[in-house]
Amino acid sequence: MAQRAWSAGVLCVLVLCAAASAQQQAKPAVITSVTQGGVGYVTNSTDTSGLSGEIGRWDTPYPNGADGLPAPGLEPTGASILNVDVDVNDGGIASFSYKLKTWDAGIWDWYDISVQTPNGPVSLVNHLGKPGNDYGTYFESAQIPLSFNLTPYKNQHVTFIFSVQQDGWGDQTAGDVSGFALRACQVSPLMQLTDPLAIDFENGNTIDTVDLVPNMQTALGCLQTAVSDAQGSLQLNSAYRPSQYQQHLREVWDKWRLLRDRREPECADLRTQVQQEYAKHGLLDTQRPASPNGPHTQGLAIDVRSSLPLQQFLDLANQCHLYRPLPAADPVHFIYQQ
Repeated sequence: MAQRAWSAGVLCVLVLCAAASAQQQAKPAVITSVTQGGVGYVTNSTDTSGLSGEIGRWDTPYPNGADGLPAPGLEPTGASILNVDVDVNDGGIASFSYKLKTWDAGIWDWYDISVQTPNGPVSLVNHLGKPGNDYGTYFESAQIPLSFNLTPYKNQHVTFIFSVQQDGWGDQTAGDVSGFALRACQVSPLMQLTDPLAIDFENGNTIDTVDLVPNMQTALGCLQTAVSDAQGSLQLNSAYRPSQYQQHLREVWDKWRLLRDRREPECADLRTQVQQEYAKHGLLDTQRPASPNGPHTQGLAIDVRSSLPLQQFLDLANQCHLYRPLPAADPVHFIYQQ
């Protein structure tokens, strides 16, 4: 099979791409609009703590006592609704707290909180109300914190819906939302692979000796024969690598340095993903992967182990014109030397 030939122009583009990737910035989730709906009686404001609001009419105590007669005109019939639209972008966490206050029983008035996603609605709070059937006495819930992970909806749009249902009897109900805010991980997600060959490598087909340069192919064949003749075994872990795959290895190594000591909830999913990639590729703490135009992408390097005693193995490798440029940091890495 003919070797892949990389022109100077292609290599230049790859270097520029690598630099751009290294400077990639996280794109946090943003609130795009806040709207009111339903029967009205909704207020909202924003300060340094985030978005806060009150949903439902709340201006007159119920005047007729426990389980009393209707008080016409004091309570609307239907749902008061506050909608918060969010462009998720790179993901993150939406957090807020909520509380209910009411003169009614939960079987007639209640508070719902949900998220409308591209996959359908997700219920966060379902029919929060005063327990039991008795109405006309005051009830207030605790202030309850809640967080919602936005990361499964990356680069999509979601809507948080705060809805208070009222029955028009006159025993008012209101729901509060406090400190609604979006928190995003300051580390950007891993770049998506687009090169079919790089994707093939990512899926586990990582040994490509055909695209090594001829001298490297000859040296590898020499080493395989020499180790076999010495009654040893040889484990080839890597040879030629596509440039985009090499850049992926470097990006995983770099991002693990940024994420391994971070414990913010908004970084949890990305941290897990990068940690899994780091382990999957067997990356070494001691050695940052080479650039996208490093020796593996030029067919000039192999990563190999042997069952033979180290010095015997190194002597055989030297006889085949292979040597280790980084014996301490990357002991399995060999390149060709005439």
